[in-house]
Amino acid sequence: MNNSATTRTITKIALEYNGNDKGTAEMVASNCILSSTTEAQFQEMKTVADRNSNVKKWALTGYISQPDEIGRNLTDQEFTEIATKALEKIGVTENNQFRLDIHNSTKQKHLHFIVNRIDISGKCTVKSHDIGRRFGEAVRAVCKEKGLLTDVEIGIQKKALMLKNLKETLKTAKNFDELILKMKAKGFEVQLSTNAKVGVSGMRIVMEKDKNPNTERIYKSGYKLSEITNKLKIKDIKAILNENNEKKLNNETIFSENSNQEINGNELKSNSVIKEVGKAIEQFLQPTYVFNSDDELLRKKKRKSR
Repeated sequence: MNNSATTRTITKIALEYNGNDKGTAEMVASNCILSSTTEAQFQEMKTVADRNSNVKKWALTGYISQPDEIGRNLTDQEFTEIATKALEKIGVTENNQFRLDIHNSTKQKHLHFIVNRIDISGKCTVKSHDIGRRFGEAVRAVCKEKGLLTDVEIGIQKKALMLKNLKETLKTAKNFDELILKMKAKGFEVQLSTNAKVGVSGMRIVMEKDKNPNTERIYKSGYKLSEITNKLKIKDIKAILNENNEKKLNNETIFSENSNQEINGNELKSNSVIKEVGKAIEQFLQPTYVFNSDDELLRKKKRKSR
């Protein structure tokens, strides 16, 4: 499952956002919070946070998102259980304030959480060091316990599919524009990065169905070429595209030469036929009688005998 976690200082706006989501948010769990309004809840959490003046970034915020590849829709209760168990693994206790809200406004249901790192006794129970990595590992551990695919396993499947389609496309594509169009037809968006020195310098591939403008600023979907494979570099792709383009040009040249040879051959055949026909016409037009001197002497003799 996609996930994120960070420590920071918050205002009441964070609670208002989590509790709204264009009117579709649903609070599925809370702990050690008595008030019903987001503003009052923030004041409660801030009061507890002030009990530990050494911690400035007293809030832990983040989300868990359910990808389609899990194979089924989780119930809100299952989603909530995954979140709370993962939070427990990184130090959240029954004495920490938190609020969990499920958002449904996007195509992928996701759960947002806000946790007070300071418990009601003033102790910081959630360490900030490597919190994003540790929370991700906690979510994966809970998913494995429940027999669900983890974000890492899903990522491996996606990368393999991206590489397979990229290799197929590179068999025929002759330039980057063609590569982008052919990959788009297969359901992938290819994003290129460039610089003035070498031109195209990097590539990112995103599954069209994974694109989500609502979460793009939180995390970038898709994977860089270096994350997909370490055996195919951008320079290799450039070389393959150039080779495909040269083959196309060579084929066009050969076709053009063959066409010219065929035309020249037809012209020679035509000229030969014309010559033969000309000879036949000359023979046909020749007189059938040829003058003979013996015939003339015979006629003279006949006249004398008369």
